[in-house]
Amino acid sequence: MSDSFRFSPSTGWDEVRQLLGREMQLLVAIAGVFFLLPGLVLSFVLPPIEDISSLEAIVAALQPYLLLIILVSLIQMIGQLAIWTLVMASDRPTVGEAIKAALLFLPFYFLINILSNLIVGAGLLLFILPGIYLACRLAPIGVIAVAENVRNPLTAIQRSFEVTKSNALPIFAFLLIVGVTFFLITLAVSFVFGTLFVIVGLEMDPGGTGSTLLAFVTGIVSAAGTTIFALMQVAIYRQLTGAGTPAVFD
Repeated sequence: MSDSFRFSPSTGWDEVRQLLGREMQLLVAIAGVFFLLPGLVLSFVLPPIEDISSLEAIVAALQPYLLLIILVSLIQMIGQLAIWTLVMASDRPTVGEAIKAALLFLPFYFLINILSNLIVGAGLLLFILPGIYLACRLAPIGVIAVAENVRNPLTAIQRSFEVTKSNALPIFAFLLIVGVTFFLITLAVSFVFGTLFVIVGLEMDPGGTGSTLLAFVTGIVSAAGTTIFALMQVAIYRQLTGAGTPAVFD
């Protein structure tokens, strides 16, 4: 079905903006609860990683907090599923209904996410380009699972490859442009607000007022980026399938 469709990054971004404009209040509520708050908890609990010389050192530093990291990841997955439910369902569910549907679908999406990440990770280990290619081919897999009620990870992966056939390059351009933009925005916000807090004399050591406020500001930017990335996956799916607003979780 996807052979007759080509993905356009500019058209994809237009759809993201339209979704933001139409669903802003609901998206802000979900992003605040499922992206911002868990991210802040994680940033306040995790200690600074002093030794980043090797992957083993980083893993060792984070190991005591592994359960918390997994919990935060699951909460953020629920937020993503709730967003996809809200924007893809034809019956306009409430936020509560979308969250309930997300919770019920979470075990299936968790398995789909784990397997797709393993595939991308294997590609990155072989060589970075295969990993990037696989990430682009699997970019809309979450939306596919929600919109088409796909619960089998292998079926979801197969369907994602069907949908994204011959479109890896424009998808990569779409993800790269927006990703780099948000990375630069995050750096700029961190620099500007960090400098401002230093100028006004706020404490910037861990636990200080300035560092706490800075974590909150950058957390807002991160939550916004996570929300936009979720909508980008919707835009990719809709363009490559010609989908409108199909029923979700039938």
